[in-house]
Amino acid sequence: MALEHYKNLHKIPEVSEKEFETSKYIYNTLSDIGYSPIVVGDTGVYADLITDKKLPWLLFRADIDALPINEDSGLSYASQNEGVMHACGHDAHSAMLLAAARELYGKDLPYNIRFVFQPAEETTTGAAKIINTVIPNNLIACFAMHVWPGVPFGQVATKRGALMASSDFLKLKFYGKSSHCSCQEKGNNALLSAVDMVSAFPDINKAATDNKAMLFCGSIHSGHLHNIVPDYSEIYGTIRTYSVEHREGIKALIEKTAHDIANKYGTCPDITYDGGCPPVYNNEKLVSALANNFGVQDNATSTLAGEDFALFGDYAPSCMLWLGIGDTPPLHNEKFFVPTDVLPIGTDLWLKIANYNWEDELS
Repeated sequence: MALEHYKNLHKIPEVSEKEFETSKYIYNTLSDIGYSPIVVGDTGVYADLITDKKLPWLLFRADIDALPINEDSGLSYASQNEGVMHACGHDAHSAMLLAAARELYGKDLPYNIRFVFQPAEETTTGAAKIINTVIPNNLIACFAMHVWPGVPFGQVATKRGALMASSDFLKLKFYGKSSHCSCQEKGNNALLSAVDMVSAFPDINKAATDNKAMLFCGSIHSGHLHNIVPDYSEIYGTIRTYSVEHREGIKALIEKTAHDIANKYGTCPDITYDGGCPPVYNNEKLVSALANNFGVQDNATSTLAGEDFALFGDYAPSCMLWLGIGDTPPLHNEKFFVPTDVLPIGTDLWLKIANYNWEDELS
């Protein structure tokens, strides 16, 4: 069943906050099983499996959005939407959770379960949009699963503490004053402000972190004529850290450095952060239980990739699991694919998590 869902979803990828057909597919599938799904945040969907209203809750989350990439996987069920591709496995995540929801329906379980299909993970805005609606009362644990290249096929890996980094989209602008290059002393050079700012990034990294984090610039834009002092510049970058303290430390140093540089050139800085999420921090007791009872490897190496599943950890103990898919093309690559033989493994893990006594582990 997961295979059918995977192929169907892989054909209809949609970018963040535009997952209308994906949402409809998930909604209809859950309805056909017998659930009463609810749409949340325009394109998110959740459904409840209630054994007894007095019981605690588990929350299982899958993400549903795709990426603006032209697919070149060669799959017979490749994307039918030009310029959009499931290059991060969210189709597999949704397929495995839908299959688990079917297998668990009508079963007498130790907990109530909320199945959450979250939009807009790629922009790290989806969780924040829906989380106040999808968190049930008496929630004791949250789980998510992500297919992961490089982890041996079929192996499940995780670690205690920070598994994935915080993620912030940095937009830093300098406003200056234009002049002709022959009298550039009459201008305030926004381009030089941006150049000095990006040149300072390595020093900010060293000062704010233990070298396990990253402040990165991917784009600079400034100027429009070859002989005019630019009066405007913009820097686009990202901050990745493994702790809230380092995250806030880097932001504080960005603020200080930008103002120091602005004073040097007579420009004015404007700093904003779009989206953003804290590190994915796995609960130690959940990881220990998964390692001791499910054969999950608990020695995964943390990644500077971000995931807004992190926000669920503010409401209950949480754990992100990596489902190994072996030596495939990397995530976010036009040739990426999920080996379909891994889908039953992920589905089966959801079933085991649903039937396990988590209260004893968390007490």
